[in-house]
Amino acid sequence: MLFARYEASAQERAVELPASAVSLRVLSAGRGPDLVLLHDVNLCAASWAPLLPFLSGYRVHLVDLPGHGLSDPTAYQPGTVREQTLRLIDGLLDALDVPAAPVIGHSLGAMYALWHAAARPGRITAIAAIGSPSGALPGVRVRMPLSLLTVPVLGTAVLRSSAPRPLYRWLLSVGLGADAEAAVSPELLDVLRLSSARPGNGRTVAWLVRALNGPRRPRDETVMSEAELQAVGAPVLFCWGSEDAYQSPDQATASVKAMPSAELRTVPGGHGCWLEDPALCAGLAVEHLVASGCPPAA
Repeated sequence: MLFARYEASAQERAVELPASAVSLRVLSAGRGPDLVLLHDVNLCAASWAPLLPFLSGYRVHLVDLPGHGLSDPTAYQPGTVREQTLRLIDGLLDALDVPAAPVIGHSLGAMYALWHAAARPGRITAIAAIGSPSGALPGVRVRMPLSLLTVPVLGTAVLRSSAPRPLYRWLLSVGLGADAEAAVSPELLDVLRLSSARPGNGRTVAWLVRALNGPRRPRDETVMSEAELQAVGAPVLFCWGSEDAYQSPDQATASVKAMPSAELRTVPGGHGCWLEDPALCAGLAVEHLVASGCPPAA
């Protein structure tokens, strides 16, 4: 029903990642060159549904990250997330039988792609980062609702409960921006809300948020160094909401300039700008992929 709303269809499958000891749910749609989409923390693969009508010509793989959607939960500890992420993305591409592919990522998903591109050059051929990429760049501030999740026990308890629709809409408004929340369809809202309350997901998300962040700023190991930014050789487009509450486009300018091939495009909206204007964000992403040598099929 959710994908039908956006006149799209997707095939569901579980991919096994032995090295990460998890099974991931992947939704694949369309035909053409492979394109991987990685979502933000406490969202899921279905959150990309509004973007699908604008990504024709690609074989799009929407991934439920561990402990999100219908993928297996996992455990995270401070200092371990980067290595787990590198292993996860390598295993995901292997399981999809994709030697190399571009990635569109939002927030956490964009940070994962940047980490991987810096440490494993070649497998990610281009990146379209939508919204501030979580804690990857210096200057990010941790704010509600993420700051709440850094509190031991409390964060897990909050995530384990199935929030009523009005409360969940408020949480989306705080996290993604009021206009993004208003753009979320009832079908997508229920998928996100029920996914976040799935057994094991709340615990995974709470562990992940605490492993990445302190109550006010990301942990040092989360933030990319100058040398790591310079090691991101894949072409990167930052599609950044002008009202992003976690980090402004101006604060990111120096970090973007440190990358060999990166561009910052400011768009109207907040952290969830792809929900506010999916045609604009997808158009910029596809334009970037074409310029990076990853055009869609005719």
